[in-house]
Amino acid sequence: MPIHIAHVVEAAAGGVARHLIDLVSGLDSTEFRCSLYLSFGRPDSWRGPLRVLGEAGHKLREISMARVPDPRVVKALAEWARRDRIDILHLHSAKAGYLGRLAAQSAGIPAVYTPHAFPFQRTTDPLRPLYRLIERRLAARTAKIICVSPGEREEAMLAGLPEDKLAVIPNGIDPARWTPALPKERAAARRALGINDEEVVIGAMARLAPQKGIDLLVQAAEDVLPDFPQARFLIWGDGPQRESLIALARRLRLPRVQFVGETREPARAYAAMDVFCNPSRWEGCPYSVLEAMARGLPVVASDIAGHAHLIADGESGVLCESDLPGPLAGALRIVLADEDVRAAFGVAARAQVEQYTIQRMVEGTAAVYCEVM
Repeated sequence: MPIHIAHVVEAAAGGVARHLIDLVSGLDSTEFRCSLYLSFGRPDSWRGPLRVLGEAGHKLREISMARVPDPRVVKALAEWARRDRIDILHLHSAKAGYLGRLAAQSAGIPAVYTPHAFPFQRTTDPLRPLYRLIERRLAARTAKIICVSPGEREEAMLAGLPEDKLAVIPNGIDPARWTPALPKERAAARRALGINDEEVVIGAMARLAPQKGIDLLVQAAEDVLPDFPQARFLIWGDGPQRESLIALARRLRLPRVQFVGETREPARAYAAMDVFCNPSRWEGCPYSVLEAMARGLPVVASDIAGHAHLIADGESGVLCESDLPGPLAGALRIVLADEDVRAAFGVAARAQVEQYTIQRMVEGTAAVYCEVM
């Protein structure tokens, strides 16, 4: 009989939803069966993609996970697990990780937890010490914690989580889908955006929220544009900081920093770029960086846990000190100054990212399920 996994998800924005779809769709149905327990307190913008899994025959249950702690949610999750004959609760992100591990203990089944970046990695959050304490306490109720990068595992160990509970399984993509843009594709993508051949496009694709550090990129642009007037900064995405970031660019008089908005064609956006920039303050294992590297783009990124394993500094991109516009500007200068460096970094990035596949992620997770049973 297949092992029955229930994925408990409170927030499935962006990468978490994609990770879940890849994982649930990729598991061998003769060995594993999946259900999803979702929070209905989130907007349809993220719930929509997960409905694809319901249409594929996976059971979906919904409950509000707005409050932590909430003993009613813990009780409901435990009851569902018993009723659905769940073998393992797999918990995604911190809030579901808290509620779900208590529920798994109540139901007498193992809990697997993927934080997708621990809450104590949020450098702007004053509650980081509390989050470390909570994660240490809950580790005892966890069969396995899946870190999506080696750096995340190091952060966990520094926070006092037991090494034997930690597994590293990075996110993955389909490298065959994300290939370097052909000249015709690149020309069309740039033409649509009014980009001429002399311009060097630094692109970013992110939710416009404090985590992603786009404010740092705008400030770094102010630094580098006087020396590299051919540079153009294009930022794809939306979020709560959109208006304030546009206002910042206007205040700094940066017409060459442009906010393009959301895109449903990320491959086309990457095709228009010469450099990809991800100045995040914290990350798990960002899909945007994996995609950009697979498209053959050099990457400039903050030197944080979620980036350090992906980007070979000085080989496939440039890593810089996080949360500061000055080091980011310095890193951008390196790639803006030399077209040959950009080309060499891009080739290396494509070669390096080929190890990060969906298949490896699925196989690694399946092995964890078998281990904890």
